[in-house]
Amino acid sequence: MALIVQKYGGTSVGTVERIQAVAQRVKKTVEAGNSVVVVVSAMGKTTDGLVKLANDISATPNRREMDMLLSTGEQVSIALLSMALHEAGQPAVSLTGAQVGIITETHHTRARILKIATDRLERHLNQGEVVVVAGFQGISSTENWEITTLGRGGSDTSAVALAAALRADFCEIYTDVPGILTADPRLVEDAQLMTEITCDEMLELASLGAKVLHPRAVEIARNYGIPLVVRSSWTDDPGTWVRSPQPQPRPLEGLEIARPVDAVEFDTDQAKVALLRVPDRPGVAAKLFGEISSQKLDVDLIIQSIHEGNTNDIAFTVVKNSLTRAEAVASAIIPALTAGYAINPESAPDVMIEQNIAKVTIAGAGMIGRPGIAAQMFSTLAEAGINIQMISTSEVKVSCVVDEVDCDRAISALCQVFEISQSGVKASAQSAPSSAAAVRGVALDVKQAQVAVRYIPDRPGMAAKIFQLLAGQNISVDMIIQSQRCRMVNGVMTRDIAFTVAQMDADAAKQTLEAARSEIGYGEVVVDSAIAKVSIVGSGMVGQPGVAARMFEALFKHEINIQMIATSEIKVSCVVSEDQGVKALQAIHAAFELAGTQRIQVSA
Repeated sequence: MALIVQKYGGTSVGTVERIQAVAQRVKKTVEAGNSVVVVVSAMGKTTDGLVKLANDISATPNRREMDMLLSTGEQVSIALLSMALHEAGQPAVSLTGAQVGIITETHHTRARILKIATDRLERHLNQGEVVVVAGFQGISSTENWEITTLGRGGSDTSAVALAAALRADFCEIYTDVPGILTADPRLVEDAQLMTEITCDEMLELASLGAKVLHPRAVEIARNYGIPLVVRSSWTDDPGTWVRSPQPQPRPLEGLEIARPVDAVEFDTDQAKVALLRVPDRPGVAAKLFGEISSQKLDVDLIIQSIHEGNTNDIAFTVVKNSLTRAEAVASAIIPALTAGYAINPESAPDVMIEQNIAKVTIAGAGMIGRPGIAAQMFSTLAEAGINIQMISTSEVKVSCVVDEVDCDRAISALCQVFEISQSGVKASAQSAPSSAAAVRGVALDVKQAQVAVRYIPDRPGMAAKIFQLLAGQNISVDMIIQSQRCRMVNGVMTRDIAFTVAQMDADAAKQTLEAARSEIGYGEVVVDSAIAKVSIVGSGMVGQPGVAARMFEALFKHEINIQMIATSEIKVSCVVSEDQGVKALQAIHAAFELAGTQRIQVSA
């Protein structure tokens, strides 16, 4: 007999008929010999309606009262589903987050789960009852016992957290699509269903805008080794399994806040090639990395910074024994990249190489949504007097390229600050299924803005100061790109740093940085909200030259200019103009032949 946690979203319980259908599905699961905990969201658009009511009363509703209001939506759902189960002859009991014992922080509207007291749950399960739990909510651990909500995707988070606390055999997420798809079927008609996907891949896709699972839920599944399956509420199809790696032992106390970083990794077999002042036009990245791919050179990190005038910089890293060939390819391709352009000798394209570098990385699924983690890494390196040459970010890793002579000090400092007992050499991403293609999915995020900070003094600690400021305002940063080109400003060598944030945080980010500009000593802060980020994700791309080149070529064929590039082991992201986002998504999906033979219908 298995212990199963099932979660049903708002559309799955949107009407009386749908609630009755869910009750029959739950009963069928119990009759198969399983114990079942059911987590439900508010019916249909109930939460949207409650938010509108609040906004009709107040332009800035009190966060505590918003939690009090929004938590009522799930109470309606659990009571009705419990009644439906009773009518079907299945004993059941409905419980709020507080009654279940979901203890959270006291951060209203965005609380994280600290622990779950499972005694009452287990008592009801032992009596043969289905426990129907209100998702999205909990209660604070203070003496006031405040009702709290978990923020967007909170019911997913509740379900997987309960599965972890109960040590359930697996957690089922029921939704309005048949599983995890290669792209959003609303934008790509021939998106196909995946039978399984790794947690690392799902973390990237979820954080890039895929709405099937919330990143926090996947984070918990990864940290505690909970098997997840995403299925349709309307069919009995098998859905998509989200596979977790073997987790490191961790306590259930501090469930969502314990140890954000699990490992410190390093790689000293790295060399950097940078092309400076190449034309900022479609096709540059495609030609460069197409030629690199034809030479069978495997590239690790790729970054393209924001443009400077009508030129741009592209940098990438390779293993050291490939440096000579990589430099030769970069040098040979410059005439092709600049053909037809009048080049000022003083600003002609150039190739810069650096052999003595190392990549140091912090890794852990607990970094999601915690803006202070990257800032803490940068601060730690700065305090050790270590300058950062390149930055790469993903949902489970933050990597910095530093001088090779600084590698040991960097590792020691990072291990100490993140309380890691030992470091590891170049740990690989969670392995994809053996039959998986290099690219598993393509995602589009049109809700980001680009922020550029110009003329930052090129010395240790500057990135740390900038991202500490943002972390202090609870602003999460996604892509971070430090330019390779230095400029002398008032006798000081400077670089630019560009990054992306959620559009809703762009104004706050600019105001925060503008306020500190004179104190820290950088130049102007520029915001561009008219961007889209398109990304490919796949654990299978590790060690497969040419994947990034194929993506860049697809964009070039559709005359889409790339504004920024950032990569990790299992992700390549490009920033393009907002009006070309959907076209970019469709072009890349087609280029990697991800189309399925069956059209996926999304239920209303």
